[in-house]
Amino acid sequence: MSLPLSHDNTVAYFCAEYGFDAALPIYAGGLGVLAGDTVKEAADQGENFVAVGLLYRGYGMKQSLTQDGMQLDQDWEFDPVSVGLEHVYLDDMPLFIKVHLTEIDVWLQCWKKTFANGITLYLLDSDTNQNQINERDLTKVLYSGTPETQVKQQILLGIGGVKLLTALSIRPRLYHLNEGRPSFLHWQLIRQLMDVHHLGYESARALAREKTVYTNHTLVAAGNQGYSINILKTYGQYYADKMQVSVDRLLAPGIDSSPDIFSMTRFALNVSSKASGVSAVHTALSKEQWPEYNWVSITNGVHLPTWQNASIADASESNSALWHAHQECKRNLANFVQTQTGYGYDPDRLVISWARRVAGYKQLDQIFADISRLKTILKNSQRPVQLLISGKAHQGDTQGKLLLQRVINYFQNELSGNALFIPNYNVEIAKHLVQGSDVWLNTPIKGNEASGTSGMKAVSNGVLQCSVADGWVSEFNWDDVGWILQPDRVSEHLYELLEQQIIPQFFSRDAEGVPTEWVERMRRSVSLSERVSAKRMFNEYRTLLYS
Repeated sequence: MSLPLSHDNTVAYFCAEYGFDAALPIYAGGLGVLAGDTVKEAADQGENFVAVGLLYRGYGMKQSLTQDGMQLDQDWEFDPVSVGLEHVYLDDMPLFIKVHLTEIDVWLQCWKKTFANGITLYLLDSDTNQNQINERDLTKVLYSGTPETQVKQQILLGIGGVKLLTALSIRPRLYHLNEGRPSFLHWQLIRQLMDVHHLGYESARALAREKTVYTNHTLVAAGNQGYSINILKTYGQYYADKMQVSVDRLLAPGIDSSPDIFSMTRFALNVSSKASGVSAVHTALSKEQWPEYNWVSITNGVHLPTWQNASIADASESNSALWHAHQECKRNLANFVQTQTGYGYDPDRLVISWARRVAGYKQLDQIFADISRLKTILKNSQRPVQLLISGKAHQGDTQGKLLLQRVINYFQNELSGNALFIPNYNVEIAKHLVQGSDVWLNTPIKGNEASGTSGMKAVSNGVLQCSVADGWVSEFNWDDVGWILQPDRVSEHLYELLEQQIIPQFFSRDAEGVPTEWVERMRRSVSLSERVSAKRMFNEYRTLLYS
């Protein structure tokens, strides 16, 4: 049972990105969309919950493509008010938060987005007239810039976020670090505990740790940042002096195998009383890598009211009704793709989608390992297949951009007419794809996909899974539900499944034109919805992580 809403006993949820609105480009991928779903679920449940993040200004967040298929990162400037954000006021005055960085103070204006039941997401923004141009730019770009700029952003998020809540008289009983970037809030918690309760550094540090929990979202190196210890000494010295300890002592929780590197993951683990993984396999691997910490396993979930088409949920008890509801979703997707790209396709085709961030470990290239064979599969006039791809490479990921360019060249040439790329992947595109595709394809290196929530959204709509058994997928029995790809031969096995099982089954129809066996798989897929829901996830947060 939820606690009554008040400024006391609140869970404060900190994350570096939030994805809940296609018009608000303050997220990069699955982490941000998961955070957005978490806030919406907390709002639905009326949980005593507040969320904190940064307001990025969309620089480099819009994906466009050159004629030869190379990704360009363009600015996506927007007016916060026009996309539904509000200024935060205190005593009828706009609220500004000050955070010290070496020899300067950075001022942060405060925005908010209010969800159901008064649940609020607060966003901190350095683009304000009180700052010089270099400081105004600090929160303009998500996950980009020099290592020093990234550290500055993370200090603004962690320390500025705690100061914001204090200014609003919000007194969290617990702080949830959703990934390691907000972890510098630990420094501000220590300072507050030392000042308010007159504690020494070690006592305050221990108490701050008891008030903090942490969720790790990936074992991939790029998601577990490390920074030069010299950068941290530069920005930590002021805070060490305030706490009357040496800077080495302040930074000790972030030192891992190398004394020259400050590890954000090690720091987050050391400043938290509990840590959670985002699937059973991810938690097991996390325990192997960091065995000395208190781990619990809470598989991610998705906000079903956002992602599940209501007609699919309503029709799931009848094969005919489910098939016709799905056909309507397929037509909606085809019309949407036509609007987005200028190109159309026949929605009666078997529609296979791959949509997520374009990163090496997600192995988009496995789909195209044998172009001649793939072309034959897609272009069979008796049983045609439509391939849809959407996703962005990170701004700094040159290899990801080159991979995407190769794929688009295939679409322009060998696969033309049966393959389309939908640019500028966002939550709106994702919603159409997870509702209107027939097959959801997932091809990661096994052990690298910590959770993989896009497939959860698809399965709740009866879209059949064809995936490596990693992350959440490994927790289910897919016999007569979907298809599991062999991780050591992804491309070859994918082609075999398409030729021998998936395509024949899809085009095998009864007298009424319904693919009975296929729709039975769809029904069994939809039946998994509650097990992949954010409602289930949040209840587990409450009992396993927040208790």
